[in-house]
Amino acid sequence: MKTHRHQWPTWPRFTPRTEERLLAALRSGRWTVSGAYTGERSFEESFARDFAAYLGAAHAVPTCNGSAALTIALEALDVGPGDEVLVPGLTWVACASSALRVGATPVLVDVEPDTLCLSVAAAEAALTPRTKAVMAVHLYGSAVDLDALGALARRHGLALLEDCSHVHGAVWGGRRLGTFGDIAAFSLQQTKLLTCGEGGVAVTSDPRIHSRLYRKRVDGRRHRAGAPPGELELEELPGVQGYNYCMSEFNAAVALDGLGRLDEENALRRASMRRLEELLGGVEGVFPLARPAALTAEAAYQFCVRLRPEVFGHGAKHKVAALLTQQLGAYVEPADSALNRNDLYQPLSSGWVRAGERRARELDPARFELPVAEAAGENAVVLPHWMFLAPPERMDLVAAALETARNRLAVA
Repeated sequence: MKTHRHQWPTWPRFTPRTEERLLAALRSGRWTVSGAYTGERSFEESFARDFAAYLGAAHAVPTCNGSAALTIALEALDVGPGDEVLVPGLTWVACASSALRVGATPVLVDVEPDTLCLSVAAAEAALTPRTKAVMAVHLYGSAVDLDALGALARRHGLALLEDCSHVHGAVWGGRRLGTFGDIAAFSLQQTKLLTCGEGGVAVTSDPRIHSRLYRKRVDGRRHRAGAPPGELELEELPGVQGYNYCMSEFNAAVALDGLGRLDEENALRRASMRRLEELLGGVEGVFPLARPAALTAEAAYQFCVRLRPEVFGHGAKHKVAALLTQQLGAYVEPADSALNRNDLYQPLSSGWVRAGERRARELDPARFELPVAEAAGENAVVLPHWMFLAPPERMDLVAAALETARNRLAVA
């Protein structure tokens, strides 16, 4: 495995088996689901079956990226203009922008101070007669309280959409995350725990929802069983307006190979993350996220290190991230800012929105008060998951780098 000067594993990873599958896709004569059937099962279908089985779900629908998975998920849940979607105030911008894309109103909700995931109490306080769905984003290796959120969704007749883009393979109370909502969406972008460069997956166990998801991402067509070689495995019929959000055969081949390594790699990461958590106890001014007791096997796309403002000064994330990057030889990122302050979330400048005065007011991110998300988003840094593929003893370097950063930046 290639390493940097501090012996950090590189990412993404591949094996000879990855190359074999890519070459098989190249030579197959079929490079996408909309290519002619060759008489052999496509890599896309193989990945969909294996990923669903891995999670313990009935169906998986691969897409071109995670944003596409979120979009077709919302549309499959009949979310659209006039509806509101509860979105955590601390998450990647695509969670909110996907609701915009379908014409709905993202309602930003504050997060829990210990997990930084959606606060169920704040979600309940944000409900209105227009609320149609709630998005449970499992962030930085922690998780939303699914027991409480599931009960809230059932009481109020809300659709529950899980975003599992940070937690491929994690387990809550004996079940994989991604099997609790009506639909779950995953990103397979290059930096994710399971990657194919760019890709996504929408997962459900509801056959009606699966049919809509499948057709939404392939221009409204559906799978055609028994197609002869040389013809499409898709048939045209009315009823669904879709898009071309398909995953290519090359991406599916890479994702299929990575899925076979996911549990082994997550186990390596967990061992090193536990070691770093132990070490952080001896570094003044820093602490990790809490993990709910029900999260019996976590998986973390990024490891969040929180910074106490009274030690580092408020808003020190950029300085700390730069110092850690310099010392460790691996890029450490500042945490994302809360969506009501995030430069990437600009709904009023979106091409999807033609806002009158009333619509502009309801879409204005500044109208939301998110004190926990705002504070957390300016006082944390995140370490990439591939650092934790290194042996646990390498975490001493991370703790030492945090000590150095604290010594340089500590408030007098």
